[in-house]
Parts: sequence; C-alpha cells; structure tokens
Amino acid sequence: MLLPALFFVAASLGVPAVPAAMPAETVAVGRPMRGAADPGSRPSRHALVSAAAAGMSMVPLVEAEQQVAAEVDRGAFPGAALAVGRGPRVVLEEGIGRMGWDGEDAVDPDWTLYDLASLSKVVGTTTAAMLLVEDGKLSLDDLVTDYLPEFTGGGRERVTVRMLLTHTAGLPEGADVGGPSADDALARALQVPLEYEPGTRTLYSDLSMVVLFAVDERAAGEPVYRLLDRRVFGPLGMRSTTYVPGDPCERCAATIRGNPGYRGKVHDPIARGLGGFSGNAGLFSTAHDLARYAAMLAGGGTFEGVQVLRAATIRDFTRRQPGAGTRALGWDTPTGGENGAAGARMSPNAFGHTGFTGTSLWVDPERGTWVVLLANRTYDPHGANRIQALRRSVHDLVARSTDEARYTVAGGS
Repeated sequence: MLLPALFFVAASLGVPAVPAAMPAETVAVGRPMRGAADPGSRPSRHALVSAAAAGMSMVPLVEAEQQVAAEVDRGAFPGAALAVGRGPRVVLEEGIGRMGWDGEDAVDPDWTLYDLASLSKVVGTTTAAMLLVEDGKLSLDDLVTDYLPEFTGGGRERVTVRMLLTHTAGLPEGADVGGPSADDALARALQVPLEYEPGTRTLYSDLSMVVLFAVDERAAGEPVYRLLDRRVFGPLGMRSTTYVPGDPCERCAATIRGNPGYRGKVHDPIARGLGGFSGNAGLFSTAHDLARYAAMLAGGGTFEGVQVLRAATIRDFTRRQPGAGTRALGWDTPTGGENGAAGARMSPNAFGHTGFTGTSLWVDPERGTWVVLLANRTYDPHGANRIQALRRSVHDLVARSTDEARYTVAGGS
C-alpha cells in the first residue's frame, strides 16, 4: 500500500490530506509499535512527516517503493520494509509483501523483525566501539593484545583495533569456529591463522568483527548487548532491537524456509556457533527502530533531544581510512557508479553497510537523508538475486527526491 502516495495525490487534487487535529507537516499515522518483550502489546503510535516538510519530493519516493514491490512481485523475496527520512524526520515507512511465501503475516515496518546479518557489524559492534572511544576505554591504535592477551602468535600481536575496523588485520573472510559451546567457538576464532601481514591489504572479514566484539566487551567490562541497550537502543526507543529474539519467533521474517526453518535463529553460521551474540551478525531489528538509529546518525548523534554519540565521533568513524579502499572505521563508503550498494548519486562522504540476508542502511550527510531497506532474500527466492541493484536504485531515487525539491524551491521547472 502506497500510503504516502495517496496523500500526495489527495494534495494534488485539492482534497484535505491532513486531519485538522494533526500538525500541518504530519501526513500519516504510522502503524502501532509492539514491544519486543510483549509482542501482543501496542502501547504507542508514531507519525510520518510530509515529504515537502522534509525538503523532499514525494514522486521519487513513491517510485522507490514501487521498485521494491516489483522485486517482491518478481519473487526475489517474499517481502520487505522500507524507511526513508531526512534528518530527524521520517517521511516513509512501509511494509511490502509478506514475511514468507506460505501465507505468513504482511510485513509491518514497526513489528516485523529482520535478521540484520552484517548490519550488526555497524549497528552493534562498531557503535559499541564508538561509545568506548568516546569514554576513553578504547583506543584505535592500541594493540588487540592490550585487551585480549590470548590473541597472540602468528603475527596477531601486531594487529591493532583500527585494523579490525578497517578489515586490514590479516584475518580471513571466515572460518569454521564451531564448538561444543560459545566460549569454545570464541577461543577457536581468536586462534584462526592470519592470511597476510597485518596492515598490508584489505580483506572483508567476519572474523575481524568477531574479535572486535570480544575487544569491546573487555574494554567495556560488560556484555556488548547491555552496553547497547543502556546507551543506544533504550535512549532511542528502539524497543524491538535485540540479539537472540527467540526460536521460533512469530515476529521474525524467516531467512530459511522450512518447518520451523530459520525464524529467530541467526542465519550466519559463525554467529550461530557463538550463541547468537557475535560481532559479525546476530542483531534483529525492525525498519522503524533502524529509522530512529539512522536519524540519530544523520542528526550528528542526537535524536529527539537525546545525544547518543558526538558528531565528531561519527565523522571520524565514517571517513575513509588510508590504505583501506572504500572502508571507513567499521562503515563502508560509496564506490560510485554501478558498483556497490550506495548508487551513483550519494555524496562522497556518505556511509552505510549491507547484510547478506538482504538488509542495508545508508546515510548521506550532505543531504541529511537516510535509507533503511530490510528484506529476507535468502528465504527460498523464486527469482534471481538483484538486491544490490535494487539498493542502488532506491538510493539514487532518494537522492533525486531532495535534489528535485531543492530545484523546485530555487525556481526551476
């Protein structure tokens, strides 16, 4: 359902689109939120803001939603949730399709939980590192052994925290670290041999984030999930964001089809071996929660009067690092053109990340815009995987939305 589009059409026909009791810039009441602890409760509601009030054009946003719907119709995935905004303003939050092919519930951007896969690297592990750097408990150029003395041998003693964040630590992409317990799996992960001399090349590595997660916990003196709940998820009202949501989980969009399939069980095998609490994957969230997180980043670390991070910390962590290709600290940056996820129109200092299951979050600081797209593309796809092309297209349309609005205000035609 293209709810924002209906308001756009109503306005163009001269029909009142906003109830008199609502602020002029408010265009639609969002779906009720349900808390993670009580999936049946609906304690609060939220509002969307008109595209015009956010300095955006609605037409490209409608087209972006239609492109996601077309991929659902094509069978690429059974459903998706899309959220778009500018600064603190949420302009679009929509569920498209269903949670599965077998008559499951329709996707609800407030309620449907998606396995974030590698988005956990930034929303979880990197955000924890950002907080700890601000607190003076973590230094980017410290050796990993300063926090994990057991991470030694084979060149590991030369690896720094910065190298983990930039995927230049020498660790391989992945490894079989399964064991009889999560502690055994972590011990094995910390002893995986390096593939190259630390700091000499860039290789995207799940294991780098597994190690960083362990560093975060040693530096914090508490589990990462508690740090994030207390400092990020709680203050931002991200009531549905969690590790280990339960298996089976009625709110979760399954990532593998079956009975019971993977519905609340993390899709990534390394994270499964670590009990679901891992640096490379493991977080589950909704489009609504991640919209609040993205709005905080676009707002320089503050959202609805709550400061989570310093603006300088966000700039430092999202700036490309020397010798690391497109990599910033934990975050990725645009490759430009037809490669990568960002598209061709995002500004050079944009940043974001993607997840294997079909998730992504990108922020364009120059425009102040942000985009959250969540899908379960690994769930028995009936069509070819075109998720990266879809991301680029959606991001380009969101950029066009602000550019067209700016041109119209300036007097263009």
